[in-house]
Amino acid sequence: MAVASVHNELRSEQPMIEVSNLTVRYNISRTGQTLTAVEDVNLTVNAGEFVTVLGPSGCGKTTVMNVIAGLVEPTEGTVLVGGEPVKGPSPDRAVVFQDYALLPWRTVADNVRFGVEMQKQYRGIDMTEKINDAIEMVGLKGFEKSYPRELSGGMQQRVGLARALVGDPRVLLMDEPLGAVDALTREVMRAELEKIIQGTGKTVIFITHSIEEAILLGDRVVVFKSHPGSVLEIHETNMERPRSERGAQGDPRYLELRDHLWTALEREATAAVRERA
Repeated sequence: MAVASVHNELRSEQPMIEVSNLTVRYNISRTGQTLTAVEDVNLTVNAGEFVTVLGPSGCGKTTVMNVIAGLVEPTEGTVLVGGEPVKGPSPDRAVVFQDYALLPWRTVADNVRFGVEMQKQYRGIDMTEKINDAIEMVGLKGFEKSYPRELSGGMQQRVGLARALVGDPRVLLMDEPLGAVDALTREVMRAELEKIIQGTGKTVIFITHSIEEAILLGDRVVVFKSHPGSVLEIHETNMERPRSERGAQGDPRYLELRDHLWTALEREATAAVRERA
């Protein structure tokens, strides 16, 4: 199986996201020790590309995403989005969280509105149509006046996705967004998410613990190793879209890649347990 080079990928266009020699360290005040969360991470993501990220728990996947989002500062290295250094959060990057992060006192429409109401370029502009379009895009038309407590977990996650999309960001950063929903809802939402992303052309980094999900959604799958976190492997999925888990079961490429990723992650997880023992 061919593994893409971690450091030297030749692309015909400037990447939307460039992570170069990224290291993040944290000082632990109670012990005086320094924890290296990720070390020498290199990754490029092209405009319109859907990149999924796998790795053992605690391998730094979310740390890298938070640096790209502008929520965490790098200790060493650089992160560029659209050729510009990341200096903090920006409307061109939206984050979708696993735990929905909705405001319980706001309706669906007002939770989606939160995605644009703090952005200067939308101040004084009636965003009702744009908000309704985002709600309809994620399949929640008719629920504009509902509150989060009245929605299922899958519906709440759709609200989070609509909130991220309404401001028309260039980049979507998704941290296990389907991890808190049941298996059937997850499969349905995965198919719908693929359709939405294909329709909008967004650049996506998507963290998941599901190997199957990583293959079905990703143009490429990035595998992280832990202690400290770094990129272990990058694989092109090379499968036609749209994709479904049922349909992929007979695809030799899917089966080959799934088996390889299982082996790689099992090896990394075993090594991490032994290191902590």
